[in-house]
Amino acid sequence: MANKISEWWQSHRPTTRRLAQLYAALLYNANLKGFIVGDINQTAQKAVCVPGFNCYSCPGAIGACPLGSLQNALTDAKHTAPWYVVGILLLFGITLGRTICGWFCPLGLIQELLHKIPTPKIKKNGITRALSYLKYVILAVFVLAIPLWYGVRHGVAMPGFCKYICPAGTLEGAFGLLSNPVNDGEFARLGILFTRKFVIMVIIGAACIFVYRAFCRFICPLGAIYGLFNRFALTGVKVNPQRCNGCGACVRNCHMDVRHVGDHECISCGKCIEHCNQGAIAMKCGKLTLKGPETGKNADPEPEIARRRRAGRAVWGVALAVLVFVLLWFNVIHPPKMTAEAQAPDAAAIPGATVEPEEALEPEATAEPEATAEPEATAEPEADYTSDAPVGYDVGQQLADFTAPLIGGGEFHLADTRGKVVFINLWGIHCKPCIGELPYFEALKEKHPDVEVLAVHLGLFNTEQQVSDFLADKGWDQIKFTLDDKDQSLFAVVNGSSKLPQTVVLNPKGEVVFNERRSVTYEMLEQLYDKAGGNAVAPETAASEVAAAPEATAEPAADYTSDAPVGYDVGQQLADFTAPLIGGGEFHLADTRGKVVFINLWGIHCKPCIGELPYFEALKEKHPEIEILAVHLGLFNTEQQVSDFLADKGWDQIKFTLDDKDQSLFAVVNGSSKLPQTVVLNPKGEVVFNERRSVTYEMLEQLLTRAEG
Repeated sequence: MANKISEWWQSHRPTTRRLAQLYAALLYNANLKGFIVGDINQTAQKAVCVPGFNCYSCPGAIGACPLGSLQNALTDAKHTAPWYVVGILLLFGITLGRTICGWFCPLGLIQELLHKIPTPKIKKNGITRALSYLKYVILAVFVLAIPLWYGVRHGVAMPGFCKYICPAGTLEGAFGLLSNPVNDGEFARLGILFTRKFVIMVIIGAACIFVYRAFCRFICPLGAIYGLFNRFALTGVKVNPQRCNGCGACVRNCHMDVRHVGDHECISCGKCIEHCNQGAIAMKCGKLTLKGPETGKNADPEPEIARRRRAGRAVWGVALAVLVFVLLWFNVIHPPKMTAEAQAPDAAAIPGATVEPEEALEPEATAEPEATAEPEATAEPEADYTSDAPVGYDVGQQLADFTAPLIGGGEFHLADTRGKVVFINLWGIHCKPCIGELPYFEALKEKHPDVEVLAVHLGLFNTEQQVSDFLADKGWDQIKFTLDDKDQSLFAVVNGSSKLPQTVVLNPKGEVVFNERRSVTYEMLEQLYDKAGGNAVAPETAASEVAAAPEATAEPAADYTSDAPVGYDVGQQLADFTAPLIGGGEFHLADTRGKVVFINLWGIHCKPCIGELPYFEALKEKHPEIEILAVHLGLFNTEQQVSDFLADKGWDQIKFTLDDKDQSLFAVVNGSSKLPQTVVLNPKGEVVFNERRSVTYEMLEQLLTRAEG
């Protein structure tokens, strides 16, 4: 029995390469806690690229995928080369080449396991060899051209390969998150893009059953990049020309589409070493032999083999120690904050405050004129603006004090702003949404000179002179600008990152009332000003106007006044906005109080969107008392193009608008490029429905009933 077990183990035990593949898969995805909580981590070390193909959005991922990083860098780089990512790829390519594909790629492991399913196999031939060049076309189009085009021309992130093809993103990212029950609500948001990527993943997986490493050979752009370095790579299989007799056994027994050992298709798996009867092939790292011929002609001496085995055991010991440390670090010692805590993605546009605006008026500014004769009254504001909250950057905490040198001279000292509402905006020259929203801060400061606005430029890539030159002709003289240092110390105070823009709002006590990485609108800034207690020091004219207003006219407004927090989730009050209409005029949400409002997000390119617009037209004809606003995606089409498209449709009951390039109106309702989306508001302006899906006329009637109820 013992002999049988021993024989079975000898024939089934994993090879060193298989163990290395399993090790890499676990190391890349060592954040096991992410699978439990159903979220991804975004710690600082996540910016470091792992060598192999592994999705950034996998709940367990501890590093970035080099291919995804390259696409994002090309999008953000504009006219500057993405040196950081290029340098990482050069480092991996020169040291390892496609050895990464053969030994350290989790997706390669999955493909090889699929190929073990017993079915007839398609052997390599002239067709597969020709198809092996397809990955270079995919590299040029989806990894380089598309991200560059959208980044430079449109200023939007478009990682073409990740978005439209990547099976790792579907398997590790989408399935890794959706398999957790906490994300059950996300299934309703899956659209045609996910369906297409799922079909692509299934096709690739099926192909791998019949064709060895079909994805690596025909599609993978990362393998295409690493293949360019194979000739120069420090590590890989090497041929001793003095021993090689040109028999071709190595090429015949290789499953990849190689023409010779070590060419751009070779993944340095080392199988050819076993098939070479001349002992001419070895796995080397520089002059050091990692794996060589151990039997047959020209076999390595026994002492050399024994030395390699001892060295191998030592390397494995260190590798296992590293793995244990990383597992403990990410899951026990320093578990990362998940995105739900760090960024609150898909949370309300303005999270519910613990203090309502009415409570912020407690200092009773209206009583001050009568109390001017009392000397002690001037000392009370100092006491009122003292906070007992703990220091931090989360809502409800007191922001740590800091001093920042201003561009153009002077300093900004946070401690000097007590008693004022403070807006801190993190931005960058390269960030188009950032530039688009800065005029809103300028306008806010002009309207409310009592606030302080500090715009902090990312301190990694630009000099103060470059930022100053950029600002020279903008006319933003109400905002105070500073450039963070290279260590990003000011960004650290507010939990900033390279994901921009980000806005932090402090109340007069220096406490955080808002801290999110997202674009804002002017209407949002006004609401945040009120939320932070800005009305406590607001001009008295507003109060006098209210007092002078006839009481009868105030009653209807009171009927439709909502106390719900501002946001885009069901039960929240949608932020006010004004939108210019196609054909002239404006749509002002505040003017629709007392009416049910339907807001539909659509696009010319979206067939389901066009199919459902007649339902909105029919609904408005039947119920003329409602309001319907159709908002076209503002990324790819001009107002004239949308107007031309609508010219012969006869949809004259619907009001149409085109969102701006920064998608500011989409941001108000939590819109995205996944269309269509419908938002329904009751007469108080509160959200009763907000979903990304197609609707029918019957659904619209039911939603109208719900909103009226």
